[in-house]
Amino acid sequence: MREEGYISPRQAAVLLWFAVLPTAILFLPSLLALRAHQDAWLSVIMATLAAGAVALVVYLLAQRFPHHTLFQYCELILGPVTGKMVALIFVLAFFLLDAVVIREFSEFLVTAVMPETPALFFGLSIVAVAVYAVRNGLEVIARCTDFILPLMVTFIAIVLLFATPEMMPRNIFPVLENGFRPVLGGALVTWSFLGQVVILAAYGAFVNPPRALRASLISGLLGIAFFLSLVTMGTILVFGCCEAARLTFAAYALARVVSLGQFFERIEALFLAIWVGGVFIKITLNLYVVSLGLATVTGLKEYRPLVAPLGALNVAVAALLYRNISEIRHDLLLVEPGWTLTWQLILPLFLLVMAWLRGKRRTGI
Repeated sequence: MREEGYISPRQAAVLLWFAVLPTAILFLPSLLALRAHQDAWLSVIMATLAAGAVALVVYLLAQRFPHHTLFQYCELILGPVTGKMVALIFVLAFFLLDAVVIREFSEFLVTAVMPETPALFFGLSIVAVAVYAVRNGLEVIARCTDFILPLMVTFIAIVLLFATPEMMPRNIFPVLENGFRPVLGGALVTWSFLGQVVILAAYGAFVNPPRALRASLISGLLGIAFFLSLVTMGTILVFGCCEAARLTFAAYALARVVSLGQFFERIEALFLAIWVGGVFIKITLNLYVVSLGLATVTGLKEYRPLVAPLGALNVAVAALLYRNISEIRHDLLLVEPGWTLTWQLILPLFLLVMAWLRGKRRTGI
């Protein structure tokens, strides 16, 4: 047995929330301001609709193959050889995604907080803790969110509430000044984050009861879209699209403008602590999925022996992926939209169509 535990539909939705939002709220607002200008919030709505298509594909596949993971039904649909090859593509994709997140985490801390500390130190530290959590199973990862979720939601609400005096409604006008083209460009950039909801296909087999998976997908995706829209809108309202586009970490800058009566300010340190907790969940969940997927493809009964080596390899790849934060932003703007569209939408859709054509289905297991 590769995974003994089960999680509730609420925990599945919260894990989905953490699989997307921690890095999205930090990097997306400034990238969206660069692409879609004052219409950045429209790009979030458009990308949410596109991510809904991924959620629908994940749900339909889960209905045909209940209690099976994404890696298992690749083989059921395409056969043992082709299925393993496609499953390996998903494993590689989640592995690279985790490496990118580790590097984003390290670069943020080096750029904004501790410039003298090597980025490798931050990557090694968080992956070491993530390895411990992954080896304890999906239930433990899900329980970690019970502590971090209320802190993160409360903090986002506090920042947006106390930043209200700095917000200027004229910053979001005129709407659609340059037509829909910039909005579409922004939606493509947003897609590379929201399309990560495909990760539920990897751990959805452990949701109990399985019929509640639809509620997990809908509530998780709507929660992501709601908070991402609020943070993006807040950033544009406070800084304006031109200034927001120049900020590397716009949400962090938004926390810095909060000031109440000269006694409630400099809360960016609190932002840092809570954000690190959120990124920890995201890195842990991705590492869990990679380990589970590789164990499935290679036929191992246990995924735990793979966790530490994969974590170490993740840190090494993260260190080699980029030279600096500018390369990360360039990758998020120009490379990730095309690559993520391939494995987060086209490949799952291909699996669903093939399952229909070949009449593949597993029920009552």
